Amino acid sequence: MTVLFTRKDYEALPEGTPVELHDGLLVKQPSPRSGHQRIQSRILTQLAALLGPDSVAAGPVDVLVDEINVFVPDIVVHETVPDDEAQYVGVPSVVFEVLSPSTEGRDRDFKARRYLGLGVREVWLVDRRRRLIERINLEESRTAEGSESVSSRVIGGFALEPDVLFSASYGGHGPQ
Repeated sequence: MTVLFTRKDYEALPEGTPVELHDGLLVKQPSPRSGHQRIQSRILTQLAALLGPDSVAAGPVDVLVDEINVFVPDIVVHETVPDDEAQYVGVPSVVFEVLSPSTEGRDRDFKARRYLGLGVREVWLVDRRRRLIERINLEESRTAEGSESVSSRVIGGFALEPDVLFSASYGGHGPQ
């Protein structure tokens, strides 16, 4: 017999417990690898420079989908800044998921559809292993590779180019 969990059970977990709630099942989320975190940081930095730091948040942040689904995307862009004590960020305008081998199927097939159904206007799937970037909305899906860029239809002036995002010489130089 499978025991199903609800958002109330999820809320009772200690803060920072690395799980998501998928159709009533607690799904462990392993800590992301260094490459995943580096790509997440690069996207977050670009978004914060464009929108300001209060309009973007890096995971872990909780997005309440329904009573048996709570997702934890890598990055959210929101139009209304959540209250400091809020557990959930509301419905983000845009969600970014940096794909990992262990989460790619869930992020692409299960979560992307649910985000769009919730009212998220764009879902970005960033595949660092294949060096691809995909932007999905209700009307279309656009994939970029190499020197092609893909632009947001929601965030004015925001675009990502795989060759730049995945470059070993991206941005700064780190500690001296």
